[in-house]
Amino acid sequence: MASDTVTDSGRQALRESLRALVRHSPAPLYLLRLSDTAIVEASDATVRHVGRSREELLKLHVLDEVQDPTNARRSFDLLASGAIDSFTRRGHFRRPDGSFQPIEARYTTCFEVADRIAAIGQIIEQPMADLVGDLEQDAPECTSFLGTVDANWRIDRITSGAEELLGRPSEELLGQSAFMLVHPEDVAALLLLAAHAAGQSTGATGRIRLRAAGDTWTTCRISVHELVGGAPGTFAFAVATPGAGEPPATPRAQELEDHLRRIAREIAASGVAAMSTSVPTSIEMPEISTLTTREYEIVVRLAHGERVGMIARALFLSESTVRNHLTAVYRKFGVGSQHELLTRLSSARVA
Repeated sequence: MASDTVTDSGRQALRESLRALVRHSPAPLYLLRLSDTAIVEASDATVRHVGRSREELLKLHVLDEVQDPTNARRSFDLLASGAIDSFTRRGHFRRPDGSFQPIEARYTTCFEVADRIAAIGQIIEQPMADLVGDLEQDAPECTSFLGTVDANWRIDRITSGAEELLGRPSEELLGQSAFMLVHPEDVAALLLLAAHAAGQSTGATGRIRLRAAGDTWTTCRISVHELVGGAPGTFAFAVATPGAGEPPATPRAQELEDHLRRIAREIAASGVAAMSTSVPTSIEMPEISTLTTREYEIVVRLAHGERVGMIARALFLSESTVRNHLTAVYRKFGVGSQHELLTRLSSARVA
């Protein structure tokens, strides 16, 4: 009994610590209870964004303030059940005068410290560069890769990070069923993530086990997004394992900073998902599979019409860093300029 008391007391202390981190964060964050979606804490940035006083905000229930409470409830139930770790919603939030304002928010469960009874919400319309800085310089990179699957779940794009994570060359994975890489017990979870992401302009994130070299299994974090502009039933995915330098999840300021950096990466992955149809598949152009995750992001954005300055701002990088990545891309494609690269990409899509 004494042990249970200590555990409960310690857990309460962790929750209070998390509330303090959310309250004093420069990001537009809020903490809500999943059982009834009541907002129990919020940062000053959130108070300013929604135009409510703190006293008003802490009396609100998110489901009472959105235009589509039924769909939102389903998403929060998935979080509470453990089927997904996070999701993004684009919708409308009620203003003080009763009208609705467009809003995009990211919700992530706090199961490390609160046994999935709570979630952190983040309004992601505010640029995150002010919060996390240049991710390449300030945050340890994850081992990660990006890719897409066709309507039959065959891998048709994949970046070179797959070889580092799974121990198999990226080109060997092209054309294979994605389900051949997923642990049989996790296939249903992957389909559930895809179902949650489909048709809602949202991404769903969870943990699954993937087959690595020697038929071993490695637990990965995967973010699934519907491939906007592609054929029905096509998806983009971002897969990552924590970097060796990433500290364990604790209710400390550093833990929240790491959490925000992960959210930033997932936001970037969502952008790539929406634009991936602007580049050829790896099957159409094998050079695609030689790109690193960062190089692929830059190529996709370049093909979508963005230029160096826009890409740098979107990925929280300096323009010189983007140009350095492009130099490596030119070498892999055997071209000498942006124009030549875009011409190659366009020719491959036409063919």
